Amino acid sequence: MSILPFTFPIVKRLLGWKKGEQINGQEEKWCEKAVKSLVKKLKKTGQLDELEKAITTQNINTKCITIPRSLDGRLQVSHRKGLPHVIYSRLWRWPDLQSPHELRAIELCEYAFHTKKDEVCVNPYHYQRVETPSEYYGTTTELWYYYISLFTMVLLQNYGTTTSLSLL
Repeated sequence: MSILPFTFPIVKRLLGWKKGEQINGQEEKWCEKAVKSLVKKLKKTGQLDELEKAITTQNINTKCITIPRSLDGRLQVSHRKGLPHVIYSRLWRWPDLQSPHELRAIELCEYAFHTKKDEVCVNPYHYQRVETPSEYYGTTTELWYYYISLFTMVLLQNYGTTTSLSLL
């Protein structure tokens, strides 16, 4: 049953592909509003079929699905703001996604968020999940060693041999 008074069949179909466990009613309503908002934008540009194709086939070889980029890059759905590619990637691929830093656009994506074009691709299959250093290096000490090794590598690339490191 739909939480909102009227839901288009396409919205119901798209919500049927939502990843993750059952969530509370308020979160469910927000997800429905986010999908309705996207459907409304994509109907105007004729990209709705491509979105459904991307989600149902779960295929990266689908076209970019774009919406206009806002001035601050974020999308507002019912008093909650977020980056559009993160919102829809969380909805249809990774419900535990916490940060935009966990996503990287695939090469064939022309309108990836980082390109800062007037349109932003929200195709969740045009983004891949990447490990953040804090996920890979569990403890603070391990993370500290990671950053030291990274810093050392940058120094070596920029200044040559370890003899140049005596300046430190």
